[in-house]
Amino acid sequence: MGRDMLPSSQRHGIALATLTALLFAGSDALIKQLLLFAPLLLVLWLRYLFQIGVMSLWLVARRQASHRVGPWQLQLMRCSFLTVSSVSGYLALSHVSLAVYTALMMMAPVLSVVLGRVVLKETVSTAQWLCVLLGLLGMLAVLRPGLSTWNAHMLWPVACSIAYAAFQVTSRKLMVSADIVISNFLLAVFIATITGFALLIWPVNWTAIGQELGFQWWVMLGGMCLFATAGQLTLTATHQKSTLSVAAPFAYLQIVFAVIIGLLFFGHWPDNMTLLGTALIAVGGAASAWLNGKSPATIQLPSTTP
Repeated sequence: MGRDMLPSSQRHGIALATLTALLFAGSDALIKQLLLFAPLLLVLWLRYLFQIGVMSLWLVARRQASHRVGPWQLQLMRCSFLTVSSVSGYLALSHVSLAVYTALMMMAPVLSVVLGRVVLKETVSTAQWLCVLLGLLGMLAVLRPGLSTWNAHMLWPVACSIAYAAFQVTSRKLMVSADIVISNFLLAVFIATITGFALLIWPVNWTAIGQELGFQWWVMLGGMCLFATAGQLTLTATHQKSTLSVAAPFAYLQIVFAVIIGLLFFGHWPDNMTLLGTALIAVGGAASAWLNGKSPATIQLPSTTP
């Protein structure tokens, strides 16, 4: 039993899933830091301009390019859901701790089980419903609505999680007929266009920003984009190297990394109820990922980087 019983590809998948979790936690931390000095729309616009560049190079590099776009209605829905998730996520990172944001965002794979049952009519077992219940109890423990610790800003990561769950379900439906690289390129173009128009309507003071944003800010921006892009690449590699029932639970290490990074760089340590809720979300999500991983069409590795 143990290491020798696990195929090499599975061990590589676990390592890649763990690395993905660390990269996404680092990217989220850098987003939180960037938003202290620049408007949300500007950071989001620059982030997806970078992704357009990367996806363009990827498309050019592919020798056998596929141009399968799939139904445009689904592409538009997918882009819209991730736009809502990204804006909500950036607002969340502006107002709540990294650990709370990550824990609540990790509800997305659990919520996608519910949406998959309602929208796609997927079969959900009793064990999977118990995982959903665990996740919801954990969310309530983190939010504590009506109590003195209640903070309305915590609704932003909840909105982000719901929108991302809808994005995952739409992606599952779309990827049957569409190419993933083309779809992600269209996604980046859509969000960059929306945020670009928004910047025209609500213009930023470029002179003031230019004076305030030093070289260090641009280094952090580059690091955030690189971490997010590298995380997406390792996420894709994880899908290729390992079965999701083995690798997906390790993606929940992102919560652990978020707590550690939040403590080291932001001085945030979750209280006991938040830690309990976070643990319930992680257990429910990881168990759901393990159960659903036996049916690859119904699960994706969790990701919180908008």
